[in-house]
Amino acid sequence: MSDLNLTSELAFLYNLQQIDADILTRRKKLKSIPNDIRKLREDFGVHEQKLNALKDQLSQVEKEQRSQSAEIGALDEQRKKYQTQLTSVKTNDEMKALYNQLEFIDKQEEEIEDNILEFMLTIDDLGGEIKKEREILSVKSADYKVEEAKLQEIAQGIEEDISEIQETRQDLVQKIAPDLLRQYQSRTTTQHASLVAPVVGNNCGNCKLTIPPQMLNEIKQSTKKIACPSCKLILFELPDSERANGATSE
Repeated sequence: MSDLNLTSELAFLYNLQQIDADILTRRKKLKSIPNDIRKLREDFGVHEQKLNALKDQLSQVEKEQRSQSAEIGALDEQRKKYQTQLTSVKTNDEMKALYNQLEFIDKQEEEIEDNILEFMLTIDDLGGEIKKEREILSVKSADYKVEEAKLQEIAQGIEEDISEIQETRQDLVQKIAPDLLRQYQSRTTTQHASLVAPVVGNNCGNCKLTIPPQMLNEIKQSTKKIACPSCKLILFELPDSERANGATSE
């Protein structure tokens, strides 16, 4: 293998690392989107649950109000019965007993009417809360649909970008020697780690270690693979155009 081929293949492999890091970043973002959508749904669901709870509470209060109203109806019937009996009583004791019963009914009705008034006030308050929560839910529903659509659009865009990058990656893979590619794939499969790093100035582009002059000369000669003494990545010299841009390993 010539010096130029080794340097070129290491440079190609470095570019492959950058592409794979880009793909990994995009896939992480893509993976997070369903969770973001789930959080939106949960927030929307909180308001739905609150609205349903208010409706249930209103239904229960209305049920209790109807029950109390029915009790007043029953007491009215009982009052009519006692009032009818008053017309046929024969003794003062009987009359007194009936009046006591009527007085008791009056007291019961008074208590029940107070309860019904409380129920009416509660029903009015709950109605206001339900109206307010429905308005909030309406806005949340619109916002949720917009945000979900945005996230789905982002996901679609990421998938399309990954597909395009994969095509570029496939072309790049063809330029790398099989043994070097297998070494890289074995490393990334188990560690998701890099294999090569450029020399930037006199430093390792990955760990920033200053490279000894003798090792720098060997890297420039490119007759064999030279690993960084610190991070153990294979070092190579960037082409002049990339070196001018100050490229560093990701």
